[in-house]
Amino acid sequence: MKPSYFLPALLLAASAQAQMRVSPLAPAAVPATLRHSGHVVQALRYTDRTGTYTVLATEIGPRPDPAAQSTDGQRADLYAYQYPVAGPAPSWQVHDFVDDCPLDLEATFRPNGLTVTDLDQDGTAEVWLVYRTVCRGDVSPSTQKIIMYEGRRKYAVRGTSCLTVGGQPDGGSYSLDAAWQAAPAAFRQHAAQLWKQHRDEKMGDQ
Repeated sequence: MKPSYFLPALLLAASAQAQMRVSPLAPAAVPATLRHSGHVVQALRYTDRTGTYTVLATEIGPRPDPAAQSTDGQRADLYAYQYPVAGPAPSWQVHDFVDDCPLDLEATFRPNGLTVTDLDQDGTAEVWLVYRTVCRGDVSPSTQKIIMYEGRRKYAVRGTSCLTVGGQPDGGSYSLDAAWQAAPAAFRQHAAQLWKQHRDEKMGDQ
């Protein structure tokens, strides 16, 4: 029989799991009060111990870049927003972009690149975003990033996709920013799994 002092921890973990609810949200169902740039490519709503939130992943572009140095420079942007149910102002926002690009460019979220977990079972959700950006005129890997928020704490993984040309892989490595050093091991393990899941790229497949 386990000692009784294990019971509070077990009850806390069970309670945290019970509080976590995640559901997809169709782009057309996103409330008009949630102001955002670009068109919604993925949205979801989740509830954890801190409240209920709507998260949007949006994209704009490619389009002419009015600030470009070259006459044919283009721009593409992507954004992510988390809105608490109580109000229209986001609790956090992500923005990345490619600008002044006269070549092929992309700034796109990966398919199902927005997910929510509670890996440490503390009742506070982790929101994961996976996306790529590139300005490319040759056969080279894209920049790939994973951004994760737990509450307002941000974690980032940065590297490149793995592009195989003529049987030779190019790229695919990544690095974690300093925030991960104090993170639970489950966070780092999940980040590595996500990277491997999205790492491989085929030309024309963002």
